[in-house]
Amino acid sequence: MWAKWISGIFHPLVMPITTLALVFLLDQDLQSMPQVFIYMGVVVLINTLAPAISIFMLHRRGHLSDLDIRNRRERSTPFMIVLVYFVMTFLLLRSNDSIYIPLIYLDMWAGLMGSIALALLITRWFKISMHMLAQGGVLGTLMGVQLLQMNSLWELNSILILIAGFVGFARIELGVHRHIEVYTGYLLGFLVCFFAVVFGLGG
Repeated sequence: MWAKWISGIFHPLVMPITTLALVFLLDQDLQSMPQVFIYMGVVVLINTLAPAISIFMLHRRGHLSDLDIRNRRERSTPFMIVLVYFVMTFLLLRSNDSIYIPLIYLDMWAGLMGSIALALLITRWFKISMHMLAQGGVLGTLMGVQLLQMNSLWELNSILILIAGFVGFARIELGVHRHIEVYTGYLLGFLVCFFAVVFGLGG
């Protein structure tokens, strides 16, 4: 039971809005622009709820065996749906001239898109954990921000690593993933999002 609760609370589609909030709290320049955060929050919330509803409908119509998507062959379509919505979000943020979107937000989103795109490619042969991809993405994004600011928040990083450990153990306990699939997902999410922020790939 606890493993299902952990998997639900830290679902991959919850992580983008969580990352957005944490980046906002870390950067004083961003805190001076609350209207940007509110706008980003609404856009991100809509474009994470939409794929969640789409995936649920796929399950209801029998296209997915279960919402954990245990069958590797069924994973491509829902991942593609998530990627399409995230690309739409990125394009919307880039094309909106009425409000200034700081580069750090675009870098964060570029990391999300890049990690999902790579996971989509990898899942053709290997059932990489999307839960851990998301967990690694959160830590990678925040550590990228900390590196740019020359300010290490080891307490926060330790908490995020601890949470990721619980999530990974929950996925293994539920029988959804093997250890290697959990570790690979976490490492991929971390590296892609970290380098997206550090090298400004959203610009």
